[in-house]
This record gives sequence, C-alpha cells and structure tokens, in this order.
Amino acid sequence: MTKWNSRMAGSLALAAEAVRTAGKEVLSSLSGLRPEDITEKGPNDFVTRVDKASEDTLRRIISGKYPDDHFLGEETGGAIPATEFLWIADPLDGTHNYIHGFPFFCVSLSLAVNGRPEIGAIYDPKRDELFLCKRDEGIWLNDKPISTSSCPSIDRAMIGTGFPARLKKESDEYVAQFARVFRGSASIRRAGAAALDLAYVASGRLDGFWEPRLSVWDMAAGGLMIEAAGGMIGNEVGGPWQLNSKGIICGNADIFPQLVKMVRG
Repeated sequence: MTKWNSRMAGSLALAAEAVRTAGKEVLSSLSGLRPEDITEKGPNDFVTRVDKASEDTLRRIISGKYPDDHFLGEETGGAIPATEFLWIADPLDGTHNYIHGFPFFCVSLSLAVNGRPEIGAIYDPKRDELFLCKRDEGIWLNDKPISTSSCPSIDRAMIGTGFPARLKKESDEYVAQFARVFRGSASIRRAGAAALDLAYVASGRLDGFWEPRLSVWDMAAGGLMIEAAGGMIGNEVGGPWQLNSKGIICGNADIFPQLVKMVRG
C-alpha cells in the first residue's frame, strides 16, 4: 500500500470513528437539553452546549492521530485555510431540529486535501445510519454500497431544499426559485439539515437538492458523497462547486441539469 493510500484508509476509519462517537454523545444528551443550554448566535442561528461538546470530541479524536492537520468546525468558525490536510466539521447539523426534538439531525465530517474533499462521513445517530465515502472508491451506508436514484425527469422527482432563514433579505429570489421548482417537480421536502439532505441525494432517497446559502461544513462531506454515488453537484447557480461556494445545487446525473435550469429561471 502506498503512503497516500495508507493515509486515506486511516483517515476514512478515523472519520467513521469520530462521527459515531460524537453522534452517540449528541443523542445521549438530547433528553437532558435545557433552555439555558441554548443560545442564539444571530437571527435564527441557534447553538447548544451539545454542538460545542460534539465539536470538541471531533477535534480531540482527529488531533489524537493527526496532530499536524488543520481543523475547521462550525462552532469555532474562521476562514478556510490554505493547507494540505483540512478536516471540516459540522458537529450538529440541524440544531433547530434537535432543540425541538424533530428527528432529523447529524454529525458531518470531511477531509479535504489541498482544497479538494477526499473523505466524507455523515452519521445520523437517531437512525444509526453511517454514510461514508472515499473519493474514487465509492460510498456506503452502514457498509453497503449506495448510489443516486434513477429518476429521469424532474416532473417525477422528489427535491429537497433549505430556506435562507438567516438571510431573509434574499427571500424574494428564493421564493421565486421555490415556485419554479414546486411547479416543475413532483414534490419538495424541507427537513432542516443540509448535510443529511445531501446524504439522502447520494443514497437515492431524494432525487435532487438545492440551497442558495450554506457554509462549507454543510456541504463538504455530502457534496463528495453525491459525486461518489454517481451524481452531480454545482454551486448556487450550477457552476463548479468549490469549498468557498456560497450554496449548492445537486442531483442524480439526469436531474441535476434540469434542476439547475429551474433554479436559474
């Protein structure tokens, strides 16, 4: 095994361990969440002590094996550094769901090498579902290979989305996008955890997804998964997706161009 392959295999195993460990802690803390554990970072942007504890767990596990790697988490934030090995973490995606006991949230972790995601891990502790992928080798749900859906036409498709709740000044444009996709697709779902939505596109549970404003920790692992599963991803207008993209449009290979056309109008 080459040095690169050994490093990637070790990173894949570590990512799986990290999201499982953090996810189990997230789930065990759900019943004990108190009002004083919740704060608002900004309008409609909530954080709990559980988000912070989960990020600490992820950071500890990663730094324990790869102390020289960089770590970018939602709760510590900051700019995307130009570095060789960068772990990108959303310690609790779907915090608002979590606060209300709505069972759709996850822990997401990706390893980007020189600005390109190579490893992705998303764990849904409520369903004990681990989505795991490695570039050029495949994607698995609880160790079973998965792929995007075979839906050929958007008028038969189930499309996921997310509302720009933190940027309501952009709501008019989003509502126009929503109206076009609503009229042109079979149905739309908004579940409130973008990383898990992307995993659902990769596994064929959704045929496509778009959200105009997301952060890198929402998209890095799930975007890689969609490509690994045979799908396509683009930025908020359908152009090439990068770590610094503002949003995402994605779907299976047939749905993606149709969804891009609808979103762009």
